[in-house]
Amino acid sequence: MDVSTKSIDTQSALVNDSDFLKEIVKRFLQNTLEEEFIDHIGASRFERSRERQGYRNGHYGRQLKTRVGCIELLVPRDREGIFRTELFERYQRSEKALVLTLAEMYFRGISTRKVSAVVEELCGHGVSKSHISDLAKLLDKDLKEWRTRSLEGIYAYLQLDAIYQKVREGGCVASVATFVAVGVGTDGKREVLGCHVATSEYKTEWKQFLRSLKKRGINIPKLVVSDDHDGLREAIAEELTGTLWQRCQVHHMRNFLGRLSKKHAAEMVPLLREVYQGDDLEAATEAKKKLVDCLQKRGLEDTVDWIEETIDDTLNILNIPEGHRKRMRSTNMVERLNEEIRRRTRVIRIFPNRASCTRIITSVCQEASEAWEERRYLNFEGLE
Repeated sequence: MDVSTKSIDTQSALVNDSDFLKEIVKRFLQNTLEEEFIDHIGASRFERSRERQGYRNGHYGRQLKTRVGCIELLVPRDREGIFRTELFERYQRSEKALVLTLAEMYFRGISTRKVSAVVEELCGHGVSKSHISDLAKLLDKDLKEWRTRSLEGIYAYLQLDAIYQKVREGGCVASVATFVAVGVGTDGKREVLGCHVATSEYKTEWKQFLRSLKKRGINIPKLVVSDDHDGLREAIAEELTGTLWQRCQVHHMRNFLGRLSKKHAAEMVPLLREVYQGDDLEAATEAKKKLVDCLQKRGLEDTVDWIEETIDDTLNILNIPEGHRKRMRSTNMVERLNEEIRRRTRVIRIFPNRASCTRIITSVCQEASEAWEERRYLNFEGLE
């Protein structure tokens, strides 16, 4: 069998065999359960280990409803009966949010042809408006508690960003801004501090979001990283007085490229990178002089003025430890989270209301934040 035939067979299985994808998801989730159980008892199957803290005692069946249908899983059981998996709650939170949104679309008459079948597969054949309403109340209560929780850690760095989603409001389809704030605590771990659906990115909206973070207990961070949006920048200056604002170097580079022809870009981009990568302010200043001289020789005076006005805002990372600069020089951390939000909301395209948009975004942010708890992002050891 040649490569093209294998590719056709695989594509056919994905499109026509409804159980093909379900089996892949089942295998993945079953392996996740086993790994979680091994961590709990401190030993693999049949392994002799001094770190062992329990013994296996068979399995029990558990169903998990997902977008690929109902999956039967075998949950490991220990003799003491104390093992509890977090898989179902974490996995189903975003699934519930998706199902509720699809159901709301269905009942509002704005669904696609297949939404009805999807809702029945995920929620059961007896789905009704009252059932969906009850599910929404339970899930929204938990998500609101997480979204409004107290922020008790000390956060050294904060990254802010916004993306847009389409929502039906007042009989029209409107674009709404979804704000996300990610912090890095002095324990070195990341945390999604907040998310919010706003009408726009005006200063008043950003100020309201930052005030809500302060009300929940966030400290003034050492450094705030974002792109150069007027409303956001002004809100940071007014609400987080005393913090350093770091303009995202990736966005700054894109803005720089937008001012150059392809002929000049090949020469200028390495020079701007030298400015970004300076070990200290003196080195960065010397690199900036080289860049400015080169721009002036090419007659790009407007770009010289722009560099003089903007470059200092990209160098505030020189005020933080060198080991932290690579990850704090841009908004990549929060933008990866926004990419995950886009991936999960792409199936919806247009939300039936603002509440359903808030529900899915909050669930994705909560899951990401919980996953980040397991590993350290930056090393603060030996630093005040």
